[in-house]
Amino acid sequence: MGKYINQTSKGDVGTSAGAKCRAIMEDGAIIISQPKEFMPNLVCVIDNGFFGAAAYVYSEKEFVEFNHPSDTRPKRWFIWDKVKDYAK
Repeated sequence: MGKYINQTSKGDVGTSAGAKCRAIMEDGAIIISQPKEFMPNLVCVIDNGFFGAAAYVYSEKEFVEFNHPSDTRPKRWFIWDKVKDYAK
């Protein structure tokens, strides 16, 4: 695992999961239900408690990791056509 979003075309995304969700939606991301299969431009925002993480789910392997049954952290899923430009 390893590509995360800390910026959008509008600037910094903040630290909380809610701030990250708002920032990517303000830059055109579309919220979706938890996907059943990998798809392009997929973003998963994870609520880690004290901070959030906005992850670029760029491969089938990443998709399986973010959907592991033992990972019970709250997550929101998005499709964002700019994710390749901002994920590092």
